[in-house]
Amino acid sequence: MSYGAATEVRETPRPDHVPPGSVHVLDHYNGERFLSFPVAYWDDLRDEHRVFWSPLFGGFWCLTRYADIHAAFQRPEVFSSRMQAIPGREVRMLPITLDPPEHSGYRKLLNKPFSPGSVGALEDGLRALCGQLIEEVTAQGECDFIADFAERLPTEIFLRLLGLPRDDVDLFLDWNNTLLHVHDDVDGAERKRLAGEEINAYLAEHIERQGADPGDDLVSLLLASELHGVPLPRDDVQAMSFLLFMAGLDTVTAGLGWSFLHLARHPEHQQRIREEPEVIPAAVEELLRAHSFVTDGRYITQDVEFAGVSMKAGERIMLPTAAAGRDPAQFPEPLVIDFDREPNRHLAFAAGPHRCVGSHLARLEMRIAMEEWHRRVPEYRLAPGAEVVFHGGGVAGPDTMPLVLTAGPGGR
Repeated sequence: MSYGAATEVRETPRPDHVPPGSVHVLDHYNGERFLSFPVAYWDDLRDEHRVFWSPLFGGFWCLTRYADIHAAFQRPEVFSSRMQAIPGREVRMLPITLDPPEHSGYRKLLNKPFSPGSVGALEDGLRALCGQLIEEVTAQGECDFIADFAERLPTEIFLRLLGLPRDDVDLFLDWNNTLLHVHDDVDGAERKRLAGEEINAYLAEHIERQGADPGDDLVSLLLASELHGVPLPRDDVQAMSFLLFMAGLDTVTAGLGWSFLHLARHPEHQQRIREEPEVIPAAVEELLRAHSFVTDGRYITQDVEFAGVSMKAGERIMLPTAAAGRDPAQFPEPLVIDFDREPNRHLAFAAGPHRCVGSHLARLEMRIAMEEWHRRVPEYRLAPGAEVVFHGGGVAGPDTMPLVLTAGPGGR
């Protein structure tokens, strides 16, 4: 198994069925305008296009409005998940790269360990880990929030879930950054290939160990599982473990990064969280809505009329959750962060059969992080003159976030 979406920018001539006025050049990896503030990029595009064709990366369609994106998520028979990224290649990550009905059996194997009750059992350990990470950064009075907290928290939780040693956290951080944030020039493509081989070799060895000596971890649970009355093959266990690595680390890091970037710039929202910690679950949802970060890709399986244009079998389509989350047709005053917003049916975790199986865990991680941070750090802000650098791709978010902070003695 290998991973690594080729990010070489290759233009494709406009197909005859694409109206000339429906073309917009979108580079969601390297585009200067996009990377200046990725989530806001979609606001202007939504006004200009309901749907457009970009000639880059071999050509693809892109939707910009909530109703269309939501509808596409609900139609896997037309918009297949067998190719998740743009650009990308078909990679076996179970169950996300399968469509119903084949998808359903694998999905059921993950539903229970990622149910609200199961992830709730992680709360005490997660809270202790947050406290430890916060103590390390508050002792210095400043930090890079991404490197020192937002990356480490979900990575350490992933290691615990799979029964892996905490000492390997830096190894996984390096793999994650290489696979997802290194551009595919000649050197970058080779680094991605090697990282993909290394992580899969590591997981294969771990699966062998857990098969011989099972533990209380997700890999052991999958090894003991059956699909349609047959033991789950180890290749499937590896494909599912690789998915959890790819899907669970960078997304939570991005969610934390976007949320705390907003809070660092808005002390009044920090203060409300400290004074009314009961608002935190709603704050998490609102910050996810306003800063959704996943740009899903789908493969079009059949000719279809959709969003007012003709799409052809074999083409690809992008479903940007950030565009959906800031659509004024769905969310009144979408650029206003309102912790009291109701309803708030955002698409940060997608929708339909491929709705994120780890959404309960992601919400728990973000809620506990927000509770513990605001209990222990009375005030924080961006460091004077600091530049926040963003990355794009399938998951867009901050690369760096220098913060200046003050720790209260013994917490709040």
